[in-house]
Amino acid sequence: MGDRERMRRDRRTRAIWWTVIAIVLTIVLVVSKPLYHFLKAKRAQQFAASADALMQAGKWNEAAKQYHAALQLDPLGYHGLEGAARLAAKADRPEAIDLWEQVVKLPQCTVQDRQEYAATLIESDHLSAAEKIIDPLLKNNPDTKTLEIAARYSQKIGDNAKAAEFARVAVNRAPQDDAARFQLADILAQSASATEHAEARKLLWEIADKNGLYRKSAIEALARAPNLSPDEQGKIRKALDQLTPKTLTDDLLSADLQIQMQPDAASSVYDDETDRWHSGDANQLVELARWLNSHQQAERVLAMLPIERVLENNVLLLTRLDAMASLQRWTDIDETLTRPDLTLDPSVIESFRARAAQERGAVLDAEVHWNHAISLAGNNPAKLRFVATFAEESRANPSALKAYEQLARFPREARVAYDGAERVSRRTGDAAIQRAAAEKIATAAPEDPNAADQLAYLNLLLNNDVDANFAVARSLTEKYPNRLSYRIAAALGYLRKHDAGSALAQFNAPAPIDWNQTEPAWRAVYAASLLANDRRDEAQQIITTIPLDKLNAAERELIEAK
Repeated sequence: MGDRERMRRDRRTRAIWWTVIAIVLTIVLVVSKPLYHFLKAKRAQQFAASADALMQAGKWNEAAKQYHAALQLDPLGYHGLEGAARLAAKADRPEAIDLWEQVVKLPQCTVQDRQEYAATLIESDHLSAAEKIIDPLLKNNPDTKTLEIAARYSQKIGDNAKAAEFARVAVNRAPQDDAARFQLADILAQSASATEHAEARKLLWEIADKNGLYRKSAIEALARAPNLSPDEQGKIRKALDQLTPKTLTDDLLSADLQIQMQPDAASSVYDDETDRWHSGDANQLVELARWLNSHQQAERVLAMLPIERVLENNVLLLTRLDAMASLQRWTDIDETLTRPDLTLDPSVIESFRARAAQERGAVLDAEVHWNHAISLAGNNPAKLRFVATFAEESRANPSALKAYEQLARFPREARVAYDGAERVSRRTGDAAIQRAAAEKIATAAPEDPNAADQLAYLNLLLNNDVDANFAVARSLTEKYPNRLSYRIAAALGYLRKHDAGSALAQFNAPAPIDWNQTEPAWRAVYAASLLANDRRDEAQQIITTIPLDKLNAAERELIEAK
């Protein structure tokens, strides 16, 4: 019996131990997974903190590697995602939007995160998405930063009146905030109202007259302002000369003012600037040479930048080529382009060869070179942008449109491409070409109300599908009542619908419109509305201000022999 009892006791003991072991194993299994994730998350936090320090130190590449390591360990960790999103936005990387989208889904997301996400969306022309982020921020006692972002969004969609409204609220909330005041001044300076121009200048003078972060920017903005009085020119020159450190940009702005005040002294001013800065670094030489070129001082550029000096820097070489082009020295340009020690990109060389052929009247050769330049640019957005811009500046309109169309395939370059295509197509004076370009823009940018408005306007101008395009123009006017450009399209729609009274009513703006500050095409639609209402004298006053060569044939028809 004793042995049997002992055996039963041993079996019970073993069973108890196995039960304990099973419980311990279960606990280990239950605890180990969260513990593992906790340790991974903690390690990810360490990587993210290291990345933060590196980003603060300006070591962006090293910071990116640390954020990458953090996200590998913890893909949905707030610290890693938020830091990576901020770094990507600073570096203007396309993945910034995707990273911010993940951040705003997390419970730790802050108002500042949403503000930065909205700012990134605006910068990248994702305007509908930006609106969805901004609207809730505006409804929750918005701070100055939110109002500043809302103003930027309104500017981006072309609603300057709304932008000014947001900027004014920001200034009222923080009257000593020079950033908010400078933004308001910038918005008002772009208005078509002389009153708002005066207000902008007043704000800039107030910022410029006190020490602060925006003093230098305000002085420079005033120096670039049109229609300065002699007293203002002198005061701004004095302020520019007192800036420390004084940059080349400031010195050239002061030189511009001196030339305006003393036109007879222009030659000595060019000599002084060249003597003062000709030994500067490459960036300063480029800025100085471009300034001289803009003042038709190409000979001075060539003297300052001999070929031996510019071969080491392609940007300087391009500036020299620009000077040679302004002097019509196409044979010299051809000789330069055949040098064996040239390191310019082939697409750039072909662009200059195209321009040289074009200037010599060799139309077919020019077209071959332009096409070759576009082909050589291939899938490189920077090269395509150069070819497109250079073709536009060379008045090679078909080639410029082709290059901009190719550039538009890259989402981050789309806005530059669309704006360029619109400028070039308008220059052709052919509304059908303008409409074709606008249709491509609207198709590629379905969220952009400006693109939709431009396409509706051109369709109405050409009498294409009037009812549908009038509906688009009217809906945009209802949504954005402060946009004069949208009201122009709506007015044209009413004219096409033979409703002259409603067409003219589109110009009943809350503030007087300074028509001299508006586009010639807008004035043509306004004049046509006046003519349709038998207000011929008023219409004629507007028509006399319109440079007819800036209108296409369909726009000229609106105001001819009515």
